[in-house]
Amino acid sequence: MAHSLTKYASLLDELAAAGYRFHPIRDYFAAPAKQPFVYLRHDVDRLPERAVTMAEAEAKGSIRATYYFRCDKHMRFPEAAMRRIADLGHETGFHYESLSRCKGDSDAALALFERELAACRSLVPVDTVAPHGAPLSAASNMDFSTGIGPERFALLGDATGIDFTDILYLTDTGGTFGSPYNLRDRVAGRELPGPIHPVRLAAHVIGQQETRLVLSCHPERWPSGMLALTEARARDSATNLAKRLLQHLRASDFRTRAR
Repeated sequence: MAHSLTKYASLLDELAAAGYRFHPIRDYFAAPAKQPFVYLRHDVDRLPERAVTMAEAEAKGSIRATYYFRCDKHMRFPEAAMRRIADLGHETGFHYESLSRCKGDSDAALALFERELAACRSLVPVDTVAPHGAPLSAASNMDFSTGIGPERFALLGDATGIDFTDILYLTDTGGTFGSPYNLRDRVAGRELPGPIHPVRLAAHVIGQQETRLVLSCHPERWPSGMLALTEARARDSATNLAKRLLQHLRASDFRTRAR
């Protein structure tokens, strides 16, 4: 379920007190960090105003993160939020869903990716990109990431291109860290063995002597105020129910075709 912004701030405070340094994703590709480190990634799927609030809180602590922004089908981005977050000193990137929008057509997806990336760059600098999971779509944008070729688009890299064999990936996809409802935001490497509440996460990674981390959070899931928190939890519950139903339908379809 969703959690309050104060819990996110407390998580960062605990990690900072233990000596962890925070970096945006582009630093992984441009200037590898000294251990212990945390690369901070934020996917802004909706409610960009919550991303601004999170970015302002991080900036007050001299913390820089990466914020990946989606556009709608008309290539419109949340421009005001993007510019504000860039002005705060954070990295801004493109959160693409080209393959799912093109229903699995990789050629059309590549052309769409190029146009949307250019639209994003007309507003803010973009050095790295990251796919949107789109778990309810038949086509997975995760399958598209390896075919982009970052150098073709003057990119440092794709966030999914990080080598997770020795870096622990922590994501709140599905409602909490290590959620069983995370269907697509997975890496070929190290992840949590099961759900861990954010108030226990810092103690877990410190206790396990994890010194190399990527922490991925969706700002919409970390609001301020009880009303917003209740709304965010209700959305998570509805989304997870839809995922469970989709898993059941896909499994049933697979069994039918296998007969």
